[in-house]
Amino acid sequence: MVDIADKLNGWTQSVYKFGCGFIHLSSLHDYLTDDPFKKLEADEIADIKNHLNNYHDFPLTNELTMTTIKPYLPKVFDKISSNLECYISYLEHERIDFD
Repeated sequence: MVDIADKLNGWTQSVYKFGCGFIHLSSLHDYLTDDPFKKLEADEIADIKNHLNNYHDFPLTNELTMTTIKPYLPKVFDKISSNLECYISYLEHERIDFD
């Protein structure tokens, strides 16, 4: 996946970086008492904020917290899901070449 990710651009690269930032949150499940975004590196926070801003109008001046991101999550997952469905259709019809 990393090899393919190196060739991505546009929304696919943004989604990949967005997802990579969230990978580091997977071991932190007590969101009510400990905001996991406070444990991310600055570059991961920037990747998530930039993705949210570019595709969902998240203000870059907002702090990234569970509270500020919560209203955006349904939009994010709907967008990613619909884009993936489109890409799967392209792959099924051999319209995308990853080489």
